[in-house]
Amino acid sequence: MPLKKNVFIQIEKFNWKNFALANEISKKVGNGLYILLINIQEEDRAYIEERISGFQFQYFESYDEARAFLNEFNPDIIFLTQQKLNPFEHIFRLTDAEKFLKGLNEFNTVLLWEDSEKIESILINIDLETFTENFLDLSYKFASRITDNFKFIYSFYESFYEYRLMKTHTSDEAKQLLNEMLEEHTNKIKSLLNKVVGEDRYTLEIIKGDPKKEVPYYLRKNGYDMLIINKSIEDKESYIENTENSVGIFLD
Repeated sequence: MPLKKNVFIQIEKFNWKNFALANEISKKVGNGLYILLINIQEEDRAYIEERISGFQFQYFESYDEARAFLNEFNPDIIFLTQQKLNPFEHIFRLTDAEKFLKGLNEFNTVLLWEDSEKIESILINIDLETFTENFLDLSYKFASRITDNFKFIYSFYESFYEYRLMKTHTSDEAKQLLNEMLEEHTNKIKSLLNKVVGEDRYTLEIIKGDPKKEVPYYLRKNGYDMLIINKSIEDKESYIENTENSVGIFLD
C-alpha cells in the first residue's frame, strides 16, 4: 500500500452505485481511480463522462483488448460489478465479471455486489493450506483503512477430519485428536497474525464446518458487507457463489 492505480471496470451497463462505492474505497486506500468501459454504447459513454468529469477513461470493444490493456497497465486493484445470481443458478452460469477475469493476469480484485452501496463491515477468510503473510498484510491494511468493523475467520472442517480419523482410531481417540488439531490450527493462525498484524490488533473468529459453505453463511447471518479470500484458495468459485455479497480476491 498505498494502492494508487485502481481501475473500475464496467461491462455493457454502468452501475452508478458501484462507481460511487469504488471511488470511496479508492480514496481510502489510495488516490487514483481509472474507469474502463467495455461494450458500452457511444451515447452512454458521453453521458457517463458528462456526469463524472475529472476521471481518466478507457474504452474497449472486446474482453481481449481490455485484458491486454490491464496486463500492461498493471493496476493495484480492479473493481467489477458482480451480477446478482442465486447460488443454484450461479453453479451453471458465470457472471460477466467472472467471464472477464478468465485469462486475465493475477490482480487484487473486488467484485462489488450489484446492489452494494456501502462497505461498513468486512470478513477476512483464512484458509490454513494457502494463506500467506502477504495476504494477511494486504487484507488487513485494506480492511482497516475502510472500516473499524472487520475480523478474520477460520472454519475448522471438523467432519472432514473426523471421517478420516475414525478409519484408524476409536471414537474417543478421534475426538481427542480433533481437539488437538483445532488447537494446533488456531495457534498457527494466531502466531502469523501476531507477526503480521500485531497482537491484540485483530479479532479472530473460529467456527466449524465446510469453509466454502459456513464462512459465506456466517457473513450473511451476521450482516457483513464483504468477504475477502486469497487468490490461491481451493474452490474459490464456491466461496464467490455462496457469498451473495461483495467479494475481495487478494493475492497471496
